[in-house]
Amino acid sequence: MTEDRRNLREAVLEAIEALETLEKGRGRPNRYHARALLLPLGELLLSEGASTLDDLMERTRAVTDALGESWREAALGELALAAAEHIHAADPRYLGLENYDFAYTFRARERLEARLAAAGELDLSLPPGLQNEVRAADERLEPHLGRPPGTN
Repeated sequence: MTEDRRNLREAVLEAIEALETLEKGRGRPNRYHARALLLPLGELLLSEGASTLDDLMERTRAVTDALGESWREAALGELALAAAEHIHAADPRYLGLENYDFAYTFRARERLEARLAAAGELDLSLPPGLQNEVRAADERLEPHLGRPPGTN
C-alpha cells in the first residue's frame, strides 16, 4: 500500500471516529464532517474500488445510518457546495481570461468526483437539476482539457 493510500485510509478512519463520537453524544454532523469523510473515501474508491474497502464501508454505513437524516443533510449540503464551486468556476465569462487557473478548476472537479463516488456508495446523489448543471459545466470545460498550466 502506498503512503498516499495509507494516509487516505487514516483520514477516513479519523472521520468515521469523529462521526461515531457525534452519534454517541447525540450530536449533529455538519458539512465539514461530511467533507472529512467523503473526500478521502471517494479518492480511495476511485483508486482502489469498493471491493477492497469492505472494512471501511461497513463502519461508514453503520455510523451514517445511525446518524440518519442529520448525516444526509450534512452530506447533501457538502455535495451541493462542491457542485456550485464547479459550476461557477466554469462560467464562460472566466474561461477566456488570460490568468484563469485551469489547474485549480480541474483539481476541484476531481475532488467533486471523489465526493460523488463516496456519496454514491452511501446511496446519496445530487438532485437531478444540479446534476444537469454539473454536466453543462463539464461541457464548457471540455475544450480546455489538456492545457499546459499557465496557458489559456
